Amino acid sequence: MLPAALAASVATAAPLAWAAKPQARALSASGELKRTAKPGALSTVQEGTVRGRPFGTGRMVLRSTLKQARVTSTFTLATTAGTVRGRATARLTLDGDTATYKGTATITSGTRRYRGAVGSNIRFTGVGPVSAKSTKITLSGSVRY
Repeated sequence: MLPAALAASVATAAPLAWAAKPQARALSASGELKRTAKPGALSTVQEGTVRGRPFGTGRMVLRSTLKQARVTSTFTLATTAGTVRGRATARLTLDGDTATYKGTATITSGTRRYRGAVGSNIRFTGVGPVSAKSTKITLSGSVRY
């Protein structure tokens, strides 16, 4: 009877141990965000749908502030499986009426399935009109959860 009890305890404990170990996952997502608020002359709030690995489809809210040619942002990506939060810093370049953003993002936290999510040095790019009424963004790199 002891071997059966031991086997049962190992079988039930093993999935818990596996679930607790964070894994690195490829991050490759893109979407289009539309301006929903302009709290100040040099700040904006944009929202939209972002799709890609590993989060699937979610709703992103990006809050950005411009100081000289540097854009500092915080973001929240909410999916049916959980929420991911982070921040990004990008360099702004202008070409006529087009604004291009290139920089890096950091994922700082997550909830539910993404609990404990972290990622750094994630490539963050965006392009859209200077007005920031809409911006196409991409994120690529790695996230661990």
